[in-house]
Amino acid sequence: MAEANELLGYLKGHHIKQQEVAQIIGRSLSTTNRKINNKSDFTKSEIKKLHETLNIPFDILL
Repeated sequence: MAEANELLGYLKGHHIKQQEVAQIIGRSLSTTNRKINNKSDFTKSEIKKLHETLNIPFDILL
């Protein structure tokens, strides 16, 4: 089955844990999970940090 959530698919495909994402953006795991699952939006600064630190393409983060 294809991954419906592009970011979640990217993280799984690159073996990046949600806890690592949470640490990078300075948020709790539950807040990060809501952002990853499109229930809340990433801020511009969080998007920039994830792109610069984990090399996640902007088109997946937006």
